[in-house]
Amino acid sequence: MTRTARDTALLGRIWAELGAGQITEAFIRDGASFTDGWYNGHGHITVNPVHHTIDTLIHEILHRLHPQWSETYIRRTTTYLRRLMSDEEITAMYDEFQKRARKRKRPMRVAED
Repeated sequence: MTRTARDTALLGRIWAELGAGQITEAFIRDGASFTDGWYNGHGHITVNPVHHTIDTLIHEILHRLHPQWSETYIRRTTTYLRRLMSDEEITAMYDEFQKRARKRKRPMRVAED
C-alpha cells in the first residue's frame, strides 16, 4: 500500500493534535461495557488501554502455548476468547498483567528468526 500526499498530510495533523495534549489514559465504561476511547466534544480525548493490551496478551500467550498454530488461527482464537470474557474478567487479567509485567526503560529490539 502506498501512502498518498493526503495520507501524509492527515498523519501530520494527527501528530500535531497528539502534541497538543489533553489526552488521558484511563478505564472507560459506557454503561455496562468498556469503550476503547472517548472524545468529550471539548478538546479532551481519553484512551482505554485495556482491550488492546488484553488482546495482545492473549495473542502472545497463545503463541507461547501453541507455537505450531498459524498466525491466522492465533488471531481468530484470540478474538473468540476475548469476546467470551466479561468486563470483570478483562479487568482482572489486566490487573494481573500490570502486577506481573516487568517495565523496561528502553525499547526492546526484536529480530525475526
